[in-house]
Amino acid sequence: MKIKIRRMQFDDIKEVYHLEQRIFPDAWSLESFKADVKKRQISYPCVMTIDSKIVGYAVIWHYAGEVHIGNFAIDPDFRRKGLGNHLLKFILQKFNQYEEVYLEVRRSNLPAIELYKKFNFEELYISSAYYSDREDALVMVKRNIQLK
Repeated sequence: MKIKIRRMQFDDIKEVYHLEQRIFPDAWSLESFKADVKKRQISYPCVMTIDSKIVGYAVIWHYAGEVHIGNFAIDPDFRRKGLGNHLLKFILQKFNQYEEVYLEVRRSNLPAIELYKKFNFEELYISSAYYSDREDALVMVKRNIQLK
């Protein structure tokens, strides 16, 4: 099993979009992924592959001295294999020069919250009715992300 993480390319977008639709009830649009692939100065969309199959992806924005993980997903068929750990560690190492990393996560997504807490993300506040189905989001932050 050969795991690679690389910057998302335009050729990846359709596969990522289909995975996004499978995972999230409020999936990002195809246009959103295209825009992030174009915005190379502030956006870092990436894919995780195993033997060239996309099994995970993330979209990270970096600007104004902070990082925001806007999207983070692992293919349901590949969960519970440590891939979320691998992808999050990659992101934190890549952006280790920033002092804060923010993200939102559904309050009901306990496995994701557990993963983020494992990497020392802290709960900041609840954003009420954040998602299209009105579910609240837990806003989390990791400060001083330098990995030792």
